[in-house]
Amino acid sequence: MNVSAAVGDTTAQAGPVPLVLAKWKLGKIHVSMDGIKTACGALIPQQATISRPTVEWHLHTNCYNCAYRLWDKHGPADYFRPSNGSDFPLRKKCPHGRDRRSCVVCTPSAAQNWPCPNGCTDPADHDPLRTYTKCTVWPRLREAGPDGRCLQGCESTERAIRAANPRMIFDLADSAAMYCHHCRKPV
Repeated sequence: MNVSAAVGDTTAQAGPVPLVLAKWKLGKIHVSMDGIKTACGALIPQQATISRPTVEWHLHTNCYNCAYRLWDKHGPADYFRPSNGSDFPLRKKCPHGRDRRSCVVCTPSAAQNWPCPNGCTDPADHDPLRTYTKCTVWPRLREAGPDGRCLQGCESTERAIRAANPRMIFDLADSAAMYCHHCRKPV
């Protein structure tokens, strides 16, 4: 079945383009622009069930390759592009453009180190996508000697930050344990 006439010329249309869904063995629901070949490259067999063209194709497909390949031109802006085969059904973005599960405005419990042990009152300051919270206490730098090393002895960045923020949890880079917080030289 050729549905290119039903889909129409995609270059002249404004807004979402209706695409065709095709289902056959194994329960995969593929997406096609013309009803002959899927976006992932498979030819649609005669026994396949083909839907009418729909602009809500993203709500029905479970073929990662089809969705991924169509996303740049036809993917809805308010949904996340799938990154693997387990991203179906697709997740809608919150009003802040993030996944609701990790948005500190939509889901305050998603905030890292919340409630704040340093006393701040805004969960948005504890956004898990940031390396450090806004209320992180930074230790004062030590005096350096003529060779550029700390006079009082070096202290790793990890040790200095954890000592200044004893009740907070940090996911620091490996280099935080290898370099001095004060003089930036190897510990």
